[in-house]
Amino acid sequence: MLSASESNQDASESQIEIDALTEVMERFVSEWESRESPPHLKDYIPTADSNNRFLLIELIKIDLEYRWQQFNFPRRILEYLDEFPILEKPEVPVDLLYEEFHLKRKNGFKVDPEEYIGLIPTSNAQIRQLFDLDHAYSTTRILDHSRQQACSQFKPGDTVEDFELLTLLGKGAFAKVFQARQNSMQRIVALKISEDSSDEPQTLAQLDHDNIVRVFDQRLLTDQKIRLLYMQYLPGGTLQPVVEIVRKTAPDERSGRILINALDQSLDLRGESRAAESITFQKFQSLNWSETICWLGIRLAQALDYAHQKGVLHRDIKPANVLLTAEGIPKLADFNISFSSQVTGTTPAAYFGGSLAYMSPEQLEAYDPTDPRQAESLDERSDLYSLGLMLAELLTGIRPFHNPELQSGWSDLLKQMIQQRKTGISLAASLQHLPSDCPEHLVSVLQKCLEPDPARRWSSGAELASQLELCLNPRAQQILFPSSKNWFSKLKGWEVTIVILIVAIPNILAGMFNFFHNQKHIIEHLKNSQDAFWKIQSAINLIAYPTGLGLVGWLTWLLLRFAANSETGAKPDLQKSVVMQKRCLRLGHYAALICTAEWIIAGIAYPVSMHYAIGSLPATAYIHFLSSLLLCGLIAASYPFFGVTYFSLHTIYPRLIQNSDFTQLAPDSYQQLKRLSWVYLIMAFLVPTLSIASLAMINLNDKIAIGILTVAGTLGAVSIFRIFQTLQADLDALEELSRRVHTSPR
Repeated sequence: MLSASESNQDASESQIEIDALTEVMERFVSEWESRESPPHLKDYIPTADSNNRFLLIELIKIDLEYRWQQFNFPRRILEYLDEFPILEKPEVPVDLLYEEFHLKRKNGFKVDPEEYIGLIPTSNAQIRQLFDLDHAYSTTRILDHSRQQACSQFKPGDTVEDFELLTLLGKGAFAKVFQARQNSMQRIVALKISEDSSDEPQTLAQLDHDNIVRVFDQRLLTDQKIRLLYMQYLPGGTLQPVVEIVRKTAPDERSGRILINALDQSLDLRGESRAAESITFQKFQSLNWSETICWLGIRLAQALDYAHQKGVLHRDIKPANVLLTAEGIPKLADFNISFSSQVTGTTPAAYFGGSLAYMSPEQLEAYDPTDPRQAESLDERSDLYSLGLMLAELLTGIRPFHNPELQSGWSDLLKQMIQQRKTGISLAASLQHLPSDCPEHLVSVLQKCLEPDPARRWSSGAELASQLELCLNPRAQQILFPSSKNWFSKLKGWEVTIVILIVAIPNILAGMFNFFHNQKHIIEHLKNSQDAFWKIQSAINLIAYPTGLGLVGWLTWLLLRFAANSETGAKPDLQKSVVMQKRCLRLGHYAALICTAEWIIAGIAYPVSMHYAIGSLPATAYIHFLSSLLLCGLIAASYPFFGVTYFSLHTIYPRLIQNSDFTQLAPDSYQQLKRLSWVYLIMAFLVPTLSIASLAMINLNDKIAIGILTVAGTLGAVSIFRIFQTLQADLDALEELSRRVHTSPR
C-alpha cells in the first residue's frame, strides 16, 4: 500500500496526466472538425512525453473514426505501424485492431477476422476470442467526443426549456449538472443535461429510498438528442471533497468533524446555511472517524440493497456520485450507467461504463472488449466491491490500489488493473493509515468487500449494512467477532471439556456437602444403614454424574460440529442455523435443567433404595432426603446456568455465526435469555437462604453446615451477580444490534 502522501501525489499526478492527455485529444478533435484534410498525428505527440505511446494509441482511435466515418480518408492499422514503430513495442495493441474491425463493419465492409490473425502472434488466442464475441460494439476510446459535444454548449445564465441554469454543480465525461430554477414550479432543482442515450430516468423512477436521490421527471430536446433530467437539489456537495480533507488529516486527528467541515464548505460555496439545531450535525460531533465511515456505509449499503431488490445495479459507485443533504445524509446518485432488469429493451452491455478506479475485477473484465466476460454476468456483489473500495479510501485517506502508469494501450491498462484487483490487497497491512481506535472488525468487513472472488464477498447490501451496524456496537462486536488476541480464542478445542467442568465442579461440591449432611443427620440415626448408604450413593453417583455430564457434553458437541461444518465455507441451512443459535444461547439453561432433574431423581432414589436395603424408613427421612437433595440441586443449577451461558456466548456462539447472517435471531431471543437469567439470579439468592432457614429449623446445633452454607452462598451469590451484570450488558448489546438491524429500512 502507498503512504497517504504518496497516494495523494499519485492520484494528483495521474489526474494531471489524464487532463493533459485529454487536452491534446480535444485539440486533435477540434482540428479534425475545423478542416477538410486530416491533421498530422506527429504534430500531437510530444517526443519527450513518457506517455506518448498511450497518447498515440488514443489519437489513432480518433483518427480511425474520422477517416472511416466522416471523411474519405480510410487508413489501415498496418500503415500506422509503418509510420510509428513504437506501436510494435512490445506488441501491437489489440484494442486498435478491435476499433478498426468494428469501424469497417459499421461502414458496410465485410471483415474476415482471419486477416487479423498473425498480426500479433502472442495474442492470436485473444484476437480470436475478441472477434468471436457476439455483442454490441463499445468503443475503447477514453475521449468519446460525440457525447461530450452534446452538452458542451450549455452554461450558467442560459435558459433551457422551463429551467434557468444558475450554477454549474459538476461535470463528467458525458453530462453536466446545474443548479437550476424550474420556473413552472418555482423550485430549485439539480438539472442534469446529457445525451439521450441511457435508461436512467426509467431506472430511477423505480427507486424511492431515503438514501437515493429523488428524480422528479425528464424532458427531451429531440432535435438535439439532449435529455434534461431534473431531480432533488442537494446543497451538501459530494463525498469527493471529504476524501480530499481526509488525505490532508493525520489518522488520529480524523473525526466526524471532517464531514461537518466539508459540508460547511459546500454550503458556503452555494450560499446556503445549515440548521443550528441539526441532530445529525450533533451526532457527527460525537463520532470518531471509523464510526462516521460506518454511519455513511450503512445508509449507502441499504440504498444499494433496495436498488438491487428492484433489479437495478448502479455500477458507478464513487465519492463524486454520493451526494449529501445540508445535514450530511448521503444519497446515491448518477445511475447513468446502471442496468435495470425491469426496463424493457435494455441489456447490461447497452450503456456499460463506470469509473475505473472503483470497479471490481469482474466489472473491469466486462469493460475490456478483449475479455470474454459479459456485462450480464455482473451482480450486486460488484456494486458492493465498489462501495467497499470507496469506504476504504475514506477510512484510510488512500486508494487501496495505485493508478497504473499510462505507458501502453487501453487494453493493457485495463489488464494491469484487473491483475491488481485479482491479486488482492491487505487493508490491515498498513496500520499507519488507520485511526488507532479503528475496530478490527471494520477492517475485516471492508477486506471482505474487496475479495477478488465475488463468492467470498458479502452477498447483499443488507448483510454489509448489518456488519457495519455491528462495528458501531463495540460490545456486540467483541462477542460476535472477538479479536484474535481475545483469551477466549485460545480455548478453541477445549470447549466440551470446559463446559463439563463448569457443570461438574458446583455439582460435585454440592454432592459432597449433601453426602456429609445426610450422613450426619439421617444415616447415623438409622441402624445398619452405613454400608447400604455407601453402596447406594456410589451407584447413584456413578450413574448420575456420567449421564448428566455426558448429556451436557453431547449438546455442546452438537453445536461445535455444526459450527465446524459452517466454517468450511458452505452456507448452512437458514432454519437449522437459527435453531442452533437458539440452542447455544440456552445451553446453560439446558445444563441447569439436566442437573436439577438428576438431583430430584436422586432425592427420590435415595430413600426408596434405602427402604429396600434396610427396611422401612421414618417419614422424616423421606422428606429430609428429598428436600436436601432438591435444595442442593437448585443451588448447584444456578452456577452452571451462568457459567455455561457466559462461556458459550463468548466461544461457541461466535463460531456459529461466522459464516451465516448473525441478524437471523430476532430481539426476542435475547429478551427471553435475559428473563431466564433473572429467574436463576433470584434462585441463586433465595435457595441458600431457604436452606439456612431449613437447617436452623431442623437442627439449631448444626453450626458447621449453617456456616458453610452462609459463606459459600454469600461468595457464590456475589460471583453470580457479577456474571449476571456482565451477561445482561452483553445481551443488551446484542438485543440493541438485532433491533436496529431488523428495524432498518430494506
